[in-house]
Amino acid sequence: MCSLKSGRDSGSTSLSAENRSGRRRWRPSPRRSPSRWPGWPHRKRRCRWRCAWTASTASWYATSARSRPASIHCNPSPYRGSAMPADDADFARNNQACIEAGLAWLRACLSAEERRLAPGLPPLTHKPPVVEQEARWPWRRKAQVQQELPPAADTPQAEPASAGGLAEARLAFENAAAATPSPALVSLANGMGLNPFERDMLLLAAAPELDPDMPALIASAQGDPYRRSPTFALGMSLFQTAGWDAMAPERPLRAMQLLEVHQSGADSLLAAPLRIDERIAAYIKGLNYLDERIEALVTPVIPPAQLPPQQQQVAQQLSYWLAPDGGSGIVQLLGADTSSKRDVLATAAASAGRRLMALPASALPAQPQDMERFLHLWQRETRLLPLTLLIEDAETHADHDDGDKPQPLPTRLLQRLPGAVFVDTRCADATWSSTGVVLVEPPLATERATLWHQALMARGIAVPDESALTRLANEFQLSASRIAGLAAGVAPAANLEPPVLAAWNACVEHTAGALDGLAQRITVRAALDDIALPPHEKQQLRRLVEHAGQRIAVLNDYGFAAHANRGLGMAALLHGESGTGKTMAAEAVAHALSLALFRVDLSAVVSKYIGETSKNLRRVFDAAEGGGAVLLFDEADAVFGKRSEVKDSHDRYANIDINYLLTRMEQFPGVTLLATNMKHALDHAFMRRLRFIIGFPFPGVAERKEIWSRVFPDPSRLDSAQLDLDRLARFAMTGGAIFNAALAAAHNAAAAHADIGMPHILDAIRWELLKIGRPVAENEFAWTAANKATQTRPPVEVPA
Repeated sequence: MCSLKSGRDSGSTSLSAENRSGRRRWRPSPRRSPSRWPGWPHRKRRCRWRCAWTASTASWYATSARSRPASIHCNPSPYRGSAMPADDADFARNNQACIEAGLAWLRACLSAEERRLAPGLPPLTHKPPVVEQEARWPWRRKAQVQQELPPAADTPQAEPASAGGLAEARLAFENAAAATPSPALVSLANGMGLNPFERDMLLLAAAPELDPDMPALIASAQGDPYRRSPTFALGMSLFQTAGWDAMAPERPLRAMQLLEVHQSGADSLLAAPLRIDERIAAYIKGLNYLDERIEALVTPVIPPAQLPPQQQQVAQQLSYWLAPDGGSGIVQLLGADTSSKRDVLATAAASAGRRLMALPASALPAQPQDMERFLHLWQRETRLLPLTLLIEDAETHADHDDGDKPQPLPTRLLQRLPGAVFVDTRCADATWSSTGVVLVEPPLATERATLWHQALMARGIAVPDESALTRLANEFQLSASRIAGLAAGVAPAANLEPPVLAAWNACVEHTAGALDGLAQRITVRAALDDIALPPHEKQQLRRLVEHAGQRIAVLNDYGFAAHANRGLGMAALLHGESGTGKTMAAEAVAHALSLALFRVDLSAVVSKYIGETSKNLRRVFDAAEGGGAVLLFDEADAVFGKRSEVKDSHDRYANIDINYLLTRMEQFPGVTLLATNMKHALDHAFMRRLRFIIGFPFPGVAERKEIWSRVFPDPSRLDSAQLDLDRLARFAMTGGAIFNAALAAAHNAAAAHADIGMPHILDAIRWELLKIGRPVAENEFAWTAANKATQTRPPVEVPA
């Protein structure tokens, strides 16, 4: 134990001349009385023990670290996986023996190098006694103190390692490395293609992470107590198999980022300190996990329990590129359903003993040097773990430094990766040097019905209504994994509502999430019976609901789906004056179909920049293709306007946007509703693509009376004895204006602390007509308690 008497017991600290330099000085903490510091004598002894850590505790820590069972280091997370036999006791024993033999050989090499540099000094194979100077000046390097202090006379000295001892240590290391199963260091060297010198350099760089005594030995071997990290120069002095090519940037040590070269401006590459990468150090210890820099970018994809027959054939086709001799290059996966591509490729990868990692194209580094680093890291990870890469949404690749400007995918760089790289794209790109092109389609409607049935039965849920399950499979185009995931959430609610209805609601919420941020979701409250229309228009609206509900079944059962790929959706035009109930009718259609209603925000779609409108429309239709939503284009004349004569580039690109919209509407399989009060402003080409054109005329007396009878939601707050529906229907107002008047009447009644009566309603109608600029006759709004009983004249409609 060291003594802290000088300066501490007297309450002062004396500084030597050596301590007056610019180095950091150790200052003792102020003394505290026992009354202010409980347990002070014990803490004082603990402080002395800390000062003597380098003398005794370091050796204990090193011994315990070397004697720790290797199984502790070889238990990676099952989620992240491992390519080495982490649970194999033979591997753990061989790996620990290889590390110990390698460290013993390195100690002998470093000791021999130290004697070569300073033949007159004893070898650093003993633990010098701790003296007071080391405890008082703890910033001084341990190696420096050991060199200044001669060993005690009674300290046993180890014999210097002879050439024969070095050979024996080397032979023991080689024998440990040749064990079966191979230790991690040997597997790493073989997988990376390291030569013997590069393997020895990797062991030398990993030594400080394996033995805390190694930095001091390395410093002594380099003749400088401050150079505690290995260098290429030290390795070339220690190892007989040294070669200059190991320092080349294209060699694995640097190209695969196995070592980190910390080269300052004053150091040459030979003298630059070397650090082993944390991921590689963990691998040598027996821990094999995905690098954190890669893990932050990719998403592991778990294969589904079962694939439909059509997709199983595609998975077998993809297995060719996943075989060890399948070659390398880019394989394009065509189609609109990214989830199905994940399922098929993950199944193919699992059959080949590999794991699929999905990477969005937008997550690829934008700068060339960052992209190079990413490619080297991924190449290194594929040699440590059986991984397969899928780049999603690869049609465009966003440049992080230039906003959302589309940039081409760096296919030239991706082709350098080992093995096949799979790219998710909707259409084939002829500019890419692709190894293969594979079309991945979503499951068929019959296959989706089978998947739903199997997923619900696996949860112990019986499906009594097969027709409802068929409609569920027809409406939502989901992949096998999505169906299994949504079916897993049906079980808790199975006793509260029918299982198919619970699954339907879960699908609506799932598919509607894709449209968030692109369109505004409208809460559906209105029903078909709430719509006040003339009989002909009301019948057209009901026919629209019937056709939309059975559109997919008709296409499949009657063979239209197999002979046509356009015009299979359901598009309708709702035209009429503002406030006549077009949006309310859209709510009623969505309510009858049990779908979500999304109103496309034209301010977020129409752009003044060339080409942006088509891109925004594509995003909306792509997100809605999975089903479960009704698209409402309110004020559709702003988007579906007539094509004009081309006078400049803006006219030409505006016509291109309309042409794209015409084509996309024909291909969209869902329900699309267009609402406008300017039917004449629409392009005539849209009329052919519309299945229904429903007009919403100005409501007549009968329709207005029906609207007034339903506009008040709570009849208990209405003075029904005063209510005169015939008189209210005389005022020429649209449904929207009637709703505004009813709401204003409720405010009038609330101000009077009364129920809603005719005086409140008439006053609200008067102000509503004045607001829209219509003439009013004051005598039409007068009301007394006897008005209703004494009125004898027939109702006359107030002109608009």
